[in-house]
Amino acid sequence: MGRKIQTVGHHKIISEFRHLSGLTIAVDDCAYLARSFRDYGVDDYIIAYYEGSSYFTRYIPYYVDLLPCWEYKKEYLIPLIFREMPDTQKMFKESYRWAAFFKLLDWYLTYQPDKVLIDCQKRPGKKRVVDTAFLIFRLWEICDGAAFPIGNLNNLAEFQHWDHIFHLIDTGKSFRRTKDFDPARIEDLTQLEVILAIIKMRYQAM
Repeated sequence: MGRKIQTVGHHKIISEFRHLSGLTIAVDDCAYLARSFRDYGVDDYIIAYYEGSSYFTRYIPYYVDLLPCWEYKKEYLIPLIFREMPDTQKMFKESYRWAAFFKLLDWYLTYQPDKVLIDCQKRPGKKRVVDTAFLIFRLWEICDGAAFPIGNLNNLAEFQHWDHIFHLIDTGKSFRRTKDFDPARIEDLTQLEVILAIIKMRYQAM
């Protein structure tokens, strides 16, 4: 990223008892980043109606009338709506995180698409919608929670023991990681490869 991206507060009254706060970015920043991320598969940007249940709202139904989004690999839409958390701010301060975001997204689309795609009632252009907030949460787990301890492990057996306790490898359904890491499963092994590649990107950016 060659310029500083400012996040924009997103506030909405859900009911008389609940007020939801989040973050998005300005349309011109969305357009700038779409051009910057073409090599990762971002085709263009649009302003779209967004509706669905996602990690952003802890999986309750939610809609936004006009939301900046990226079109990704001609099949997907990446809504730029984020939880108001420190990990969101890091996405715009540490440039390697977006490269890591797309690497992680591609793994999920290949192996666990149900976890990262939102069941939307209205899909612009019939594109499938990505749960952006979930992916940013996973990046936080990898980059900020797991990078240091994994960097001090010496072999696969040590990782298996560590993961048995901390459950970084995403297995099972929803957020329940019900299975241990199995190096014989291609899904687990490729996920570990992606995680290690992201951690390497983190340390190379320091």
